[in-house]
Amino acid sequence: MRRIDRNFLKCICSTSFLPNVGKGEGGRKTKLKAVTGILILLLLVSTFGIMMSPVLATDTSKWTFMVYMAADNNLDPWAYESLSYMEKVGSTAEVNVVTLWDGYYAPAYLYKVVLGGIEPVEFPWNGKEVNMGDPTILGDFVDSVSEKFAAEHYLLVLWDHGNSFSGSCVDEHTGVDGLARDRLTNAEVAGALEEHHIDIIAFDACLMAMIEVAYEYAALGVSSDYLVGSENYVSSYGYPYDEILKALVDNPLMTELDLGITVAREFSEFYMPRAHFNGGVMATLSVIDLSAVKEAVDDLSALIALLKTKLEMDFKTYHDLISETRGDGNLPWAEYGWEYYVDLPSFTIGLQKRALDMDVKELAGRVSDTLVNKTIKYVGNTKPMESVSALGIGIWFPPSYHSIFNANQFTEVLMRYKALQFESSGWLNFLFNYWNDIGRGRRR
Repeated sequence: MRRIDRNFLKCICSTSFLPNVGKGEGGRKTKLKAVTGILILLLLVSTFGIMMSPVLATDTSKWTFMVYMAADNNLDPWAYESLSYMEKVGSTAEVNVVTLWDGYYAPAYLYKVVLGGIEPVEFPWNGKEVNMGDPTILGDFVDSVSEKFAAEHYLLVLWDHGNSFSGSCVDEHTGVDGLARDRLTNAEVAGALEEHHIDIIAFDACLMAMIEVAYEYAALGVSSDYLVGSENYVSSYGYPYDEILKALVDNPLMTELDLGITVAREFSEFYMPRAHFNGGVMATLSVIDLSAVKEAVDDLSALIALLKTKLEMDFKTYHDLISETRGDGNLPWAEYGWEYYVDLPSFTIGLQKRALDMDVKELAGRVSDTLVNKTIKYVGNTKPMESVSALGIGIWFPPSYHSIFNANQFTEVLMRYKALQFESSGWLNFLFNYWNDIGRGRRR
């Protein structure tokens, strides 16, 4: 077997450097330059017989750290950066590091990451133009890795663009006739993981630490303990995989929660001195206990129902209260056009402080307590995010009716939201009540 050096792949499948690309989808400028390196790669594979390693774990490791790297889009150059961090540590007898990597200029391959390089592993989709937005590919990845790299614990990283309840893992070359672009919805991810226990689902992607996202996994019964994600955008550099893996390799006996906290802590510490790293100054990453999410949503539903009643009784008083409190939940991303999301605990804590009605105050306090003390286990923040009280989980809360109804894709967004498990919470109906004053004849 011949090891494939990542720098060799980077040389023949090179792209232009993208200093302003983030891991969210909106408004990102790219300067991708097409090359034909993939043809050279395939020729070398054929000519020199670079073989796929029939890797099978002989013993059960402590952890398998798997990365679903959906780089078939404008984040392609940053896949090399992430891999370079992983290769600084690589796999050990106790920790397997495995990635399915689909690039913009290259087909998908399954690799075991070792110290200083990557080794191909047998996989039915190797060398093919796969659709990383197809849950079948994710399911096959998890199936194959679980079989070949058996472990006591598994962490799955979904690496790519993220867009809250709309999903993640965008693929721009699907290989499917008539389907130029696809993504994984959270429900599709849940379905792909149905036969597996994944201790930690981690998103190296923007806007995935949202109550709608966490509830989708909890309500669909996914066998996972923790969700790790950001309620802000994630810098193009993504996770500091070297520091995360070094900590895990040094202590492979760490628990699921310990590893989740390690990921979030190392993330915030990595960006603390790196404000210039594509928005790293606003880095935040949280660890969400999926077993507590249902209780949080139940409490939130009760608060929502009460607020709807209060709006019907005295629209101006409670509209003003909600509007002022919504401002408490604004985070810095609002400056960049992402004003559709607020920090949920900040919102409910603000309600508890501002409300004069004791019932509202009590229910808001209950939601806040469930979120802060049960659901959110850890938040890693840079100082700017800490100063604005990024408490670990967000919610979709557009500032006005017209801000979404005038959007070109509003119908599609609304349909996606209505399809969520979270729709049963009553949040969407609450928003329509908040946005519209029937007594003043406003559009309903």
